[in-house]
Amino acid sequence: MLKGIMFDLDGTLISLHVDGGAFRREIADELSRGGFRMDLIDATAKGVYVQDILDRARSQIEDGLVKADFEYVKRRTFKALDTLELEWIRHSRLLPGAEAVLTRLHSEKDAPLTLALLTNSGRAATKYALEGLGLGRYFSESFTRDDVPAMKPRPEGITTALEALGLDKTEVIYVGDSPTDILASKRAGVRVASVATERYGLNVLAELGPDYALRSLSELEELIPRLG
Repeated sequence: MLKGIMFDLDGTLISLHVDGGAFRREIADELSRGGFRMDLIDATAKGVYVQDILDRARSQIEDGLVKADFEYVKRRTFKALDTLELEWIRHSRLLPGAEAVLTRLHSEKDAPLTLALLTNSGRAATKYALEGLGLGRYFSESFTRDDVPAMKPRPEGITTALEALGLDKTEVIYVGDSPTDILASKRAGVRVASVATERYGLNVLAELGPDYALRSLSELEELIPRLG
């Protein structure tokens, strides 16, 4: 029985204004200043996620190539990313259909659902979305990269959220717009509904095997009754 829905934030509920190249350069600069071998990390390679970069940095510490505390390195890296995200998110707006869908799901009385937010964004930018864009009233909990052991596409964010919400993986569906959402959900054993956007079209998402591929967020309302 469906008891909860986890939503991605950027690109799913709000417009995405992110410069991926700038993001990776900022991470590379921060790690380079910390003495990490960037030739072994290759932060700018296609298909490399932020979590992949952090995992490779951790490996250098574990292998004795760099003397550093990983949690300290991670905090410094996230702080550097916060600065970029806070600049970008001020240009974000709710995507078409997001407010209507969330309002109806939140007001459901017959079979109330727990709505939660799980994003790779930091707490600072997420706070702006929750307060500045009015999303906070819809969600019982929100989870950012600052709150979980690892970012998507690793599954720990989803499993951490499940535990905090008191829900089983069979009782939840994750809604997102990117390959990282599909990968993280599959690894966590959670159903995933992928929403097509200009960034990732329906065919691209469908090739990755989500449980459901939606043309728009509005189609989520038609899907929910079928999930039990």
